Amino acid sequence: MKYEGSININASKDQILKLLDNPEQVSQCFPGIKSFSKEGEEYKLVGVTGIGFIKGEYKANVKFDKVDENKRKIIAKGSGMNSNVDIEAIVEALDGKINYSADVKVAGVLASVGARLMGSAIEKIVNDLFNCIKEKVIK
Repeated sequence: MKYEGSININASKDQILKLLDNPEQVSQCFPGIKSFSKEGEEYKLVGVTGIGFIKGEYKANVKFDKVDENKRKIIAKGSGMNSNVDIEAIVEALDGKINYSADVKVAGVLASVGARLMGSAIEKIVNDLFNCIKEKVIK
């Protein structure tokens, strides 16, 4: 599933990039985050989230990469609730705006709850993630 969007933000490109280049700050925007630690080039996250009536703990390995001067890539591979979720997001910082594109792949129990329910739930999680990033930039 592909999710794309943009968020207008009252901040400069440099302010946005400063936050995007701080994995500790960005990771706080993942849903239900309980713990976060760095291991080599990756970060380990543990959190709680759900889709519809299925809720539970997840664990994820997250990597943050610089694509170019204005773009960053976030790669997350998570598991929990008898499911696997892979997310690859490209985030572009512009003056006054964040553009994002996220490719989300889900397998297991979560994939079986139905594409319509899952699609809207994942879209909400993606939107919440980028709105949280916006809030952290303007603080």
